[in-house]
Order: sequence, then structure tokens, then C-alpha cells
Amino acid sequence: MNTSELQGCELDYWCARALVDGDELIEFIQVEPSVVVTLTHGALRKLAQPFSPAGEWSDALEVLERAQELQWKRDERGAHCKVRFEGADSSEADAEHPRVALLRAFVLARFGQTVGDRPTMPHAVREGKVSPYDAGGVPPTYGDNVGAGDEIGNIRSVPRP
Repeated sequence: MNTSELQGCELDYWCARALVDGDELIEFIQVEPSVVVTLTHGALRKLAQPFSPAGEWSDALEVLERAQELQWKRDERGAHCKVRFEGADSSEADAEHPRVALLRAFVLARFGQTVGDRPTMPHAVREGKVSPYDAGGVPPTYGDNVGAGDEIGNIRSVPRP
């Protein structure tokens, strides 16, 4: 997909991937209908938290704080953003909102003009390799795994020698 066309959850997804270095693990606990991530990068820590920079300035600030040079222009046609991030040449993007233009420029600076399709299932990414993510099986319901003759709620202490 063309970086200049990213929006909504697709833009959220690629921004999250762009926030971490290639050797760092990022887990996408949920990718539809919204993005929920677990990631660590420097002082940034998110543990199974919703991440929606395309919809919220509070999440977009993670990207804005990385800008070293920033120029915005806004008119009746929308917004234009020219920005330079550490270790990258300046990049430019257009959008209907300055926040979306900033995010598109961030993804462009990190991944280039095009990005792949966003996986639809939970997964983890490290060094560009996508692998399935399974947080665990189906949670037990009341009454599951009750042994014969056991009282419900008896966790049995470990015997002492």
C-alpha cells in the first residue's frame, strides 16, 4: 500500500512498527477493529494498550517528540507536513489533518513509499519478521478443571517437609 494513502487502523499499525528498532519485539495483541500493542523502546512502554495515533493526539505525541525539524502548512485543501527525524532525511506528506500528515511522513521516513498489507490476526514482529502471536488458550470458565471430590476454590497448599 502507498504510504500517502494510509489512514485509520492501517496508519496506527505502521506507526507502531516504526516506533521500535528492528531488533526490538513488538506484539500486536489485537489489530482489528483497533490496534492494541505491547512494545518497549527507550522510555516508551506500552503493555497491551490501545494505540491510535491517527485518532488521538495523545498517541501521536510519541511520533511528534521524535521530530527534529518540523514544518506544517494548512489551508482549505488540508495539511502538508515536512519533517526530519533522527537518522533519516526529511520526508513530506499531505493529509486532511496535520496529525495524519505527520504520521504519514513518519512512516515514509522509516519504511519508504510503500508498505505491505497489515496482518489481520494477532502477531509479533522482530527484525521485520512477522510471526503468529497466541496470548494463550481459551480462558477457563466456572467449574472447569474441578477434580473429583475437590471443593470448589480449594487451591491446596504445597505440603511442607
